[in-house]
Amino acid sequence: MVRVAPVRPALVGWILAALATGALGTWAVLRVLNPPANVLDSPGYTLVTAERGTVGQTLRLNTSAVWAAEAEFANQASGIVTSVDLSDGVLVEPGTRLYSVDLRPVVVAAGAVPAFRDVAQGVRGDDVAQIQAMLTALGYAAGDPDGIFDAAVNSAVRAWQRDLGVPVDGIVRRGDIIFVPSLPARLALAPELAVGKVLSGGEPIVQVLPATPVFSIALPENQSRLVAAGMRVDIFVDGRSWAAEVTAVTTGASQVPTAQLGGVDGAPICADDCVSIPFGETVLLPCVIHVVPEVEGVTVPAAAVVTSADGRPGVVLESGEFRPVTVVAGASGLVVVEGIDEGVRVRTPGRLSLGALQ
Repeated sequence: MVRVAPVRPALVGWILAALATGALGTWAVLRVLNPPANVLDSPGYTLVTAERGTVGQTLRLNTSAVWAAEAEFANQASGIVTSVDLSDGVLVEPGTRLYSVDLRPVVVAAGAVPAFRDVAQGVRGDDVAQIQAMLTALGYAAGDPDGIFDAAVNSAVRAWQRDLGVPVDGIVRRGDIIFVPSLPARLALAPELAVGKVLSGGEPIVQVLPATPVFSIALPENQSRLVAAGMRVDIFVDGRSWAAEVTAVTTGASQVPTAQLGGVDGAPICADDCVSIPFGETVLLPCVIHVVPEVEGVTVPAAAVVTSADGRPGVVLESGEFRPVTVVAGASGLVVVEGIDEGVRVRTPGRLSLGALQ
């Protein structure tokens, strides 16, 4: 007779547990017998599909716009201001009314000689020639601007005074006209000029403005190195956009890098809309700097592009073949390339085989 030894309860529990976890035990055995591959033997790249997309880089900042007067010219009339007729920043022509003093209009004309005296028939001088030029521009028969206040000029002055609504006496008073270097020009009046102000003559009143406000962008320190002359800028205002470009990047006394802006191909940035920029204020407008202009095409990660021994850029296809490409544009880790089709799979990061290096 064969004796069977009794099975102890603890041993039974162990057996049941082993059976319940048989799969785990089998896995453990297999892992021991078949250890994982060494990471050094892995390919060292991933496969990325070339896709059609857009590459570009922009900075979204604020543009400051401010009018900066180029020159100031003095009023010569004395009395109380009874009207202010000029809207700041408007492009004006000869004969435009600026304001009135004691109900007598003060107009603008072109000329290098300031109004310094009253003139009437018989007077000669460059100031008379400037008055003749203004009258002729307004359609009055004042003759050639020879500087001689003759009967024809007297008749033209009287006709002009009649239309202007002032006493018709043929005398042009020195306070009637403010001469600026050239017209048409954008003008602004001194902010303190207002109805009721008392003028004694000699006050700087008229300011000649540039064709457009001064546009600039204060650049954050970490972004200033990305901006350079020639980059395109779009400025947005009231649902429309103005085209500009960076003309220079400067650092002034404030030590803040600043991009100076100009119009594209010499055109004014704001053109006919410049009057929407208030005079005497610094206006902030949203803008976009195109650091890298947007380019559409077949894109791959920048890390996929390698250079062969003879200096050709290219990508390594899934098969390991080196395929030359032309890099058209790149930004934010992507490049647009020519030389491969959309859907091609490339290795990233790209690595050349020994064959491709030869």
